[in-house]
Amino acid sequence: MSKKPEGMYKAVLRITGPLIRPMMRTHWTGQENLPKEGPFILIMNHVTEFDPFMVMYYLGDEGHAVRALAKDSLFRVPLLKTVLKRAKMVPVHRSSSEAGDALKNAKIAIAQGESIAFFPEGTLTRDPDMWPMTFKTGAARLAFAMNVPVIPLAQWGGHKIMHRFRDSIPFLKGRQDVWVHTGPAIDLSDLNQDEEDRAAVHAATRRMQRVITQMVAALRNEEPPRYPWNPKLGRYLTADDDAGDTTSS
Repeated sequence: MSKKPEGMYKAVLRITGPLIRPMMRTHWTGQENLPKEGPFILIMNHVTEFDPFMVMYYLGDEGHAVRALAKDSLFRVPLLKTVLKRAKMVPVHRSSSEAGDALKNAKIAIAQGESIAFFPEGTLTRDPDMWPMTFKTGAARLAFAMNVPVIPLAQWGGHKIMHRFRDSIPFLKGRQDVWVHTGPAIDLSDLNQDEEDRAAVHAATRRMQRVITQMVAALRNEEPPRYPWNPKLGRYLTADDDAGDTTSS
């Protein structure tokens, strides 16, 4: 099993619990798919800034403390910086010479027995209907480098508590239904386990994106787009795109 909540991580759960839990009417499923031993990589879709709170409590209820990759700007906010560092979150320096440090630090964390959480889209989804976008390749490269299971998690409903873009605080509209489901580890055994193998990394990344999309579709009880939204192109991919190398890096 991954490490249990302790220290600052446990304190955050205790302090924010009375504030966060009354906002949610929880529908938690799939907990049996969380590994019983050893660290793992958790990947999930990203709709709103409320998502990390939903997932944190879902995992906390099962006794898991998972370290998330968080944008570096959060580590510059007074007090929050201290909380994130003491909770062992991993900073991501986007579009800078230090961008590769996140993956390096994630490798160190896993080697120390910590589980790592990814939002592989890299940011809140820009899909017009809030479906998962194209994924970045970090989770696949980390999985190949560290040989740990990749566990997919789908979540839905947080956008009813906090708007995707406009608001930075919850709506406070009373308790809302939220769903979190964990699936079994994604099988990547047929691929070359080499983080430098570009084709294998992109194949794994596309597989992760499709698994998460199908899981979100099941929670929403809706049919997803055939191909994901690509934020760089500002449109859905096509069959021709999917045959090429169009995954965000």
